Amino acid sequence: MKRSMLIFPLLCMAIVGKSQQISPLWTDFVTAKQQGTTPILPDFSYAGYHWSEKELPSLTGKKVFKVADYGAIPNDELFDDASIQKAVDAAEANPGGGIVFFEPGKYLVAPDGDAKKQIRISKSGIILKGSGSGTAGTEIYQANMRIHGRQFLFQPEVVSGKKLTTIVADAGRETFAVNVQDASKLKVGQDVVIRHRSEEFTRLYFAPLDLRPQWSRLFGDKGGMQIYEIHTIAKIAGNQVVFKNPVHLDIKLVKSGTWDIESYNSLSECGIEDLRFSSNWKNYPEEFVHHKNEIHDYAYEAVGMEYLKDSWIRNCEFHDLNEGVFIRSGYRMTIENTHFRGKKGHASIHARAGYGVLVKNCSFNGAQHHGAGTGYSAVGTVITNCSLGVDQNIDIHSGQPYATLYDNVEGGVFYNLGGPEPGYPHHGKELVLWNFQHKSVKDQHYDFWDSSRRRNYTIALPILVGFTADKVVTFDHTGINESQGKRVLPASLFEAQLQLRLKGIDLAKAK
Repeated sequence: MKRSMLIFPLLCMAIVGKSQQISPLWTDFVTAKQQGTTPILPDFSYAGYHWSEKELPSLTGKKVFKVADYGAIPNDELFDDASIQKAVDAAEANPGGGIVFFEPGKYLVAPDGDAKKQIRISKSGIILKGSGSGTAGTEIYQANMRIHGRQFLFQPEVVSGKKLTTIVADAGRETFAVNVQDASKLKVGQDVVIRHRSEEFTRLYFAPLDLRPQWSRLFGDKGGMQIYEIHTIAKIAGNQVVFKNPVHLDIKLVKSGTWDIESYNSLSECGIEDLRFSSNWKNYPEEFVHHKNEIHDYAYEAVGMEYLKDSWIRNCEFHDLNEGVFIRSGYRMTIENTHFRGKKGHASIHARAGYGVLVKNCSFNGAQHHGAGTGYSAVGTVITNCSLGVDQNIDIHSGQPYATLYDNVEGGVFYNLGGPEPGYPHHGKELVLWNFQHKSVKDQHYDFWDSSRRRNYTIALPILVGFTADKVVTFDHTGINESQGKRVLPASLFEAQLQLRLKGIDLAKAK
């Protein structure tokens, strides 16, 4: 928790690269996995489509529904919302779903300002697929602002879960089993949610860090950080339930609230591919100002993906938008090779609640105030091998997400994190910045638990490994700050953890 200073600029990285050292935290992780003990680092490998155990699907053999066959003709200056919805409805009526296909050209959506009108996908197996995200491909253009209205919304008809049982014993972080009161309503292969909320547990979790009274959502009979961890049941033995994926925090029973297991309702195998989303935001006569008003933050929003499992976005672009992709309660999702461009807006990719959302090989280019980020109970979010613009903010949007990984990310800064003050702290424990390359026009100082300033940083003891920057950067209240100024091995923590889990290969030592 002592202050540390970065004095090695990125210009030294070529020299440092030849003498990169294996991170001691990585060694601890490998040893813990071999010996069955608890590692310091979370296991972030349980992220992405089917936990990254499968490649994204090829779509070979899926039935195709061309939007043109339902009246959506590109480049005709007519609005295509109704025709696209008809194509989606036809795909949903087909057993196994299908591909809703857009031929090259520009399609207009949002003929009015009614934010309640959306193109809805409410069945599994629906893929929106264009003819490429480049200039000769498919563009979906939102003509009118619809404040707080995402133009394409994936969401099941029923999202609320039902209580199934209660956890009756403590369980450690990075373990896989819990003991429950009654397992009769559970079955192997079932997806469930661990839920808890209490002020009592919240104070235990953050101790000895101080909690400010202004963070009002943490306090009272109905207060506390909201725990929402999604898991898949691998085994049931009596009243012990074993999950396929690890629990990412210490479960501690308290008097003031129960730890419940609920059902998780979701769509699966849904995707978006080879499309460019854009909007009329580029012609609005003001440049973006963060939180100036609802127009600046929420006028043009492209995609909502809520309660989706084993779903994805790949090979897409988002241009001139206030918000690109909003994910709520996503489980085992991948966003890859997707890029954000154009007039600056508010948010690019935001994953809240959910478990194991993977953002991989994407670029953000300063096109939104926030690069990819997380908030509000999200667990195990991974942003890896991505690039942000100089002084582009990462997005940790309060609501106490935990166990988040920014991995081999180039660019980005940590000031002006989002979210309302009643929802602070911004982040719980185990925010890991691994080989993060900070880029700013000025020197920066970060106090990661500065409870005295309204717009500052409240992140519980983050873990920094191999942090580098092009300016002088100093810190207070880090949990661990290892090898500052020098990149470490493995280059990508996510890839190394994945290969260790799937193949037993230690990438830090592999030649």
